[in-house]
Amino acid sequence: MTKSIKKWVKKVPFVGQGIGRLFDLCRKTYMFLCNKIIGVDDNRVVFISFNGLSYSDNPRALSEKLHELQPKMEIIWLFVHPEEKKDLIPDYVQCVKKNTFEALKVLATSKVWIDNFCKPLYTYKGKNQIYVQTWHGDRGFKKVLYNSTFLPKNFRIIENKICDVMVSGSDFGKSVHETAFRFEGLTLNNGTPRNDMLAKNDSKKKGYLNEKIRSLLGIGPEVKIFLYAPTLRREASETGGKQESDGIDLMQVLSVLEDKFKEEWCCVVRAHSAVGGIEGIPEDCNKIKNGNLVEDMNDLLFITDFLITDYSSSAGDIALINKPIILFQSDREAYVGRDRSFYFDIDATPFIIVKNNEALIHELKKMEIDKIPDNCKAILDFYNTKETGESSEKIIEYFMDRIEKDRR
Repeated sequence: MTKSIKKWVKKVPFVGQGIGRLFDLCRKTYMFLCNKIIGVDDNRVVFISFNGLSYSDNPRALSEKLHELQPKMEIIWLFVHPEEKKDLIPDYVQCVKKNTFEALKVLATSKVWIDNFCKPLYTYKGKNQIYVQTWHGDRGFKKVLYNSTFLPKNFRIIENKICDVMVSGSDFGKSVHETAFRFEGLTLNNGTPRNDMLAKNDSKKKGYLNEKIRSLLGIGPEVKIFLYAPTLRREASETGGKQESDGIDLMQVLSVLEDKFKEEWCCVVRAHSAVGGIEGIPEDCNKIKNGNLVEDMNDLLFITDFLITDYSSSAGDIALINKPIILFQSDREAYVGRDRSFYFDIDATPFIIVKNNEALIHELKKMEIDKIPDNCKAILDFYNTKETGESSEKIIEYFMDRIEKDRR
């Protein structure tokens, strides 16, 4: 389609909508035909994470555990830019470009789908296929999907019709997923795959990640890591621009940490993947590192010594390894008004919460490290956490049993 035609389509919305619906019908029909004519391969599992943007999160943890337990299974990943993932992907993984007819064929003919986002509305799933929905946040604050107060009138997802099983790591997460998706099927509530390594706190895995990430970011072996990882803001995600840092002084935080603990610290800043970065972050300081160079957030969490976030579910994840957590919520009122509402009163939780930089520094100075494990336990208990460290194995056991029953 030429640029002139694209401009014309944008000026006449109903034409663009009509073309979109026609293309969606073509895609769904193509998937249907592939499923019925080519058939489904019982030995193939297809993965996608964050709409094809990364090799990460629950799908990655499941993919790697599947290869370990069932090395003969064919593993395919869908990526928006597969050529950019070559150095990250294991040799046993096949990569396919998302939003192509090849990707549609792969989905239509694979026995199992693993995803942490919602499928497009045009998706066709055969009765002989298994869809495992892992989502990407279990112990969070923000209302999502059908629970959200910011939904457009025409919002619709199809997971409650096509999903076979959901995954959660807490009673809170199970409840949220079932209401947010309006899902009445089976939920495996024994942990989230990405958090298996945190729940096990495996020293060998941690040592490997520690060396790999420090080398990538240029962090010395003895330097302590403070992770600053705010979640996205709607305006910045819609424009692709940077979001405000809302008054946090990272250099002052580092100074206080070094003075308090008498050790060298650095700050790793990780912006949400949906925004273009964070304003006000020093760019010429060797104590500030770009955490977005690390593909998987949980790898960073595992080696982090202290986390500051705002409304991210990462706060409920890092509690598994008994690290200090502070929620910096200087824009809470504005955030609730323009971005997301919450499932509960955050002030009534065990989290340490500050509203400005001055309060943050005060909390840092009075922090007692020996009391952090009790705070983390209180956070996990608040959500009634069920992280067993064996979530990946349980999910694989579930769909392998399904595959075996379907073969009989």
